[in-house]
Amino acid sequence: MNLFTVSTCITDPGAGDKHIFLYQAPTASLGGGVRVVSASAHSQSQGAGTSFSLALHKYSSAGTPAVNGTIAAAIGGTASGSVWVEGVPQAFTIDADYAFLDAGEWLVVDYQEDAALAVVGANITVNLQVGK
Repeated sequence: MNLFTVSTCITDPGAGDKHIFLYQAPTASLGGGVRVVSASAHSQSQGAGTSFSLALHKYSSAGTPAVNGTIAAAIGGTASGSVWVEGVPQAFTIDADYAFLDAGEWLVVDYQEDAALAVVGANITVNLQVGK
């Protein structure tokens, strides 16, 4: 199994409802699609009474990419049991129906603020498998 990891840190991206294009599956000539095997995120710090959520979406390879499905529903937010705890990772639950990115498709992080805040640092790690 040929696995690799993509990781990024998000610092305050501004107001909520941001779509962060994290990874584009290579063209067929460079190996083609990839499968999202697992993913997690953790927050370094946030203000009291504030929170944000992250979801993973699959976007098309079109000139203006569009959502093709939800790879993993949102984690984080303000609901009991989902609030971020500094340094404690939360795992995404991967939906196998949308986990495969065909050549040229995008893995996109959907960032939503539940209240105004400045994210000091949220780390996202995604493990991918080359091929089907």
